[in-house]
Amino acid sequence: MFVIESILKGRRLRLARILIADDETSVRTFICKVVKEMGHTPVEAGNGREALRRFQEESIDLSIVDVKMPEIDGIGYLKQVKKENPHAVVIVMTGYPSAETIIKTIEDDGYTYITKPLRVDRIVDLIERGLKFREARLRGEEV
Repeated sequence: MFVIESILKGRRLRLARILIADDETSVRTFICKVVKEMGHTPVEAGNGREALRRFQEESIDLSIVDVKMPEIDGIGYLKQVKKENPHAVVIVMTGYPSAETIIKTIEDDGYTYITKPLRVDRIVDLIERGLKFREARLRGEEV
């Protein structure tokens, strides 16, 4: 907890609902802990179909999704979510980085791409920047 407190020291955050979708429980648990310590509400999904359902039924401010998931992969989730809400902010993560996945993330208007293993400071930074990006887009500002 001390690590996240020191990273966030002096920063003001708006509380958000953050969806974490990964079929690896340990990854979801780790990111959920970071999200909670930031003061946000984590929303978990163990596969892409569940993630999409939760996005459609709940008010999600930002999504962090794994590329390789059962039922619907992370890129499929990204495509569907962007059709439903062009302002959705989706961070795509993978343990198997490839140029193809990076290109698909960019082409499908994903916010950014992160590789595993994950670092707390990197997750915190991406969540903060992603939420600021979302707010600016909702206000109609160029970003």
